[in-house]
Amino acid sequence: MDNYKEILISLARKAGEEILNFYGKNYTTNFKIDDSPVTDADLAANKIIVEGLSNTDIPIISEESANMSYSERKDLKEYWLVDPLDGTKQFVRNEDEFTVNIARILDNSPVEGVVYAPAHKKLYYGNLKDGAHLYNYKASVEIVSKLPLANQEGLSLIISKSHLNDATREFVEKVRSKYSNIEICRVGSSLKFCCLAEGHSDIYPRIGSISEWDIASGHAVLKSAGGKVINIATGEEIIYNTKDMKTPDFIAFLDESKYNLLFE
Repeated sequence: MDNYKEILISLARKAGEEILNFYGKNYTTNFKIDDSPVTDADLAANKIIVEGLSNTDIPIISEESANMSYSERKDLKEYWLVDPLDGTKQFVRNEDEFTVNIARILDNSPVEGVVYAPAHKKLYYGNLKDGAHLYNYKASVEIVSKLPLANQEGLSLIISKSHLNDATREFVEKVRSKYSNIEICRVGSSLKFCCLAEGHSDIYPRIGSISEWDIASGHAVLKSAGGKVINIATGEEIIYNTKDMKTPDFIAFLDESKYNLLFE
């Protein structure tokens, strides 16, 4: 099958609506070994997604499931990579920047993905053949828009709302010293990639590793819109299915000319 668009959109929306059943209400929150939170909403959304994807006969790797060891998955050609609720910290604080994320990985690269922000009623879907689109469900009629929507003038950075470390601050200050009028925006979850894909921001630097499932769907949408996610150390597109399933430091962007400005 060339793509799984209808399945992914349907599952993301179902999982998102289930998450909203918990949003702002009483639910159980536990903490993993790395001190990251996992809630009843994470697990309920994961159940919907994993059960739905099981019909595709493609292996599934999810943040909230018992996963394969590296020896079992290292030779996988194709698999699903799932983060059923990205931005759990925002969700727990009753903020609205949390997302449902499902990506299809082929030959260690994302080729299709969906990001759904249920509190915003906005869904981003992309595949490498058809490009990326935004589905807006706020109105009574579904509105579909081809991405990118805009061409940002000037230069803007988008950075994490919950994971801003000293190395990222240093990177931002170096860019600010070179471009004093640069705009800085802080956004949670995989919505950072979606802001790039829309054309509303230019550069997303991530200094410090993050799990592959946190970025795969956003990467797929951005890549489908014409963008890239570059390993800072190698200058090449990042690859997936690494031994620890952690990313290198990277820079994500839509317009390569904006990326090149950083290294002039």
